[in-house]
Amino acid sequence: MDVTTTLIASTLVILMCALLHLYGAYKELKWLFYVFKPVTTLSIAALCWHLSPALSDYVWLILLGLLLSTLGDIFLMLPKDRFIPGLLSFLAAHVAYIVAFSMQLEITYTWALITPLIIIAIVYLTLLWPSLAEMKVPVLVYMSIIVVMAWISGERYFTLESSASFYAFIGAVVFLFSDATLAFDRFKKQFHSAYGVIIVSYYLAQYFIALSVR
Repeated sequence: MDVTTTLIASTLVILMCALLHLYGAYKELKWLFYVFKPVTTLSIAALCWHLSPALSDYVWLILLGLLLSTLGDIFLMLPKDRFIPGLLSFLAAHVAYIVAFSMQLEITYTWALITPLIIIAIVYLTLLWPSLAEMKVPVLVYMSIIVVMAWISGERYFTLESSASFYAFIGAVVFLFSDATLAFDRFKKQFHSAYGVIIVSYYLAQYFIALSVR
């Protein structure tokens, strides 16, 4: 199977799994919800595996991030609240992505990229802070790590200017948006469409990061 066919077929499988998960979430069909949340992320990991021309250190780190994210998916969907283990799983996934994006890269400081990320993080954290209670430190650490991931992915793209690095940058920025929506829904104000926004942007983020192995 050539790369184009693999990409199209895998994308259709990922899309179908994601839609089944969302259908299960909103129709309260628990077996669809529980099965297809991790299956979708694993399908993205399978796409990453098949797209990679060689199993380089970069590819292994992206696969590690996807597997850690799958673990986070499982923690967050369990009936009992496993938010902290889920948070730690995704934190480890982001660290894996940061290491991957930093590979063979001389880190520079593009302030046109860094400054907006810092301002957005400060404003958002200020908005959430009164509602965080005992979660202040975990959320602060997590937000710092994901902002670093977005920054490093941006520096990688500005340095390499390749389609692969562009996919990684898009994925990191969308991941930042997804997690910001999750934090707002959990700690500030819940809204009905939140889960759909969170999960669609989350799978898009992982999908684009997986594409960066080409």
